[in-house]
Amino acid sequence: MTVTATSMPTIDYSGSALRFGLMDIRPIETVETIKKFGIKFRKITRMFEHLKPAENYADLVHFQNEAIFGSMEVPKWFDADKLIEIFAQRSIDIYERDVEFKKAVEEVKKSERIGRPLLSFVQFARNRFDSEKDLYMEIEAKRFLKSSFPLSFFNKLVVFDNTFSDFLKVLENKVRFSEFYASCARSFQMYKKKISEMQMAISPIIDQVDATFFQYMRLKKYVSIWNAKDYKEVLDPKYLDIRNVDISEFDRLLNEYGAKLRDTRELLLNSDPEILSKKIDADDSTTKMFGKLVMLPSSSLSLKG
Repeated sequence: MTVTATSMPTIDYSGSALRFGLMDIRPIETVETIKKFGIKFRKITRMFEHLKPAENYADLVHFQNEAIFGSMEVPKWFDADKLIEIFAQRSIDIYERDVEFKKAVEEVKKSERIGRPLLSFVQFARNRFDSEKDLYMEIEAKRFLKSSFPLSFFNKLVVFDNTFSDFLKVLENKVRFSEFYASCARSFQMYKKKISEMQMAISPIIDQVDATFFQYMRLKKYVSIWNAKDYKEVLDPKYLDIRNVDISEFDRLLNEYGAKLRDTRELLLNSDPEILSKKIDADDSTTKMFGKLVMLPSSSLSLKG
């Protein structure tokens, strides 16, 4: 499979992307009197409204990149503000082109009580991530083939893919359970309570995944900017040379990422041990799968754009 610009993942996968459809919403109820065959009926509709406008995504990615580049040393040939703008704009561009994701969020907003809109949204996110997971691994394999960094470094990055996949499984299970009981509620107040309880239950999990994603992205961006000669290269340096990074700083970022990753995997295991008991120690399978990818000819892993 050739990794081209058009086959790049459609959106940065972080817990923040799921907030728009699960956390930044609240249930609303409308009552409408309808007259049919001379008889008046009350039509009650329950749906969701968004608490924040979609353009907040731009503010979010700017804030994330400001935090990332404010916590690492930037090469003297780069301006930190310029780097923030470049990386933030890439995420914004991906989001703006992501018609499927925005449609999925909008369907949550417009959905009525009939159906399971929140569960459908999580399943959409999980199905799409599963369909692109191999692509993420191929991209990292391509980066390994064009670097002097050890395979263990790229393997640790790929482990986040497994962790995020487990996160989506836990999230799907919790949303399924909560939304079912909410749909059975006889009063709107009880319905709102069940949705609020769901949000309280998943909020710390999303926060933890976001914190791990921050460490993950900070590590990758540190390696990228110190191997880029100019602004055109910062998103995809031609070669990743470990000699270009400060080893003590690299080790610091790598260790902080590893610690946060372990905390996240432990939280997921404690949150839903039945789902993850067989998956939480999947490092070996990740290594084997990634090892197969890096054995492919470099021409089959070409990345354009």
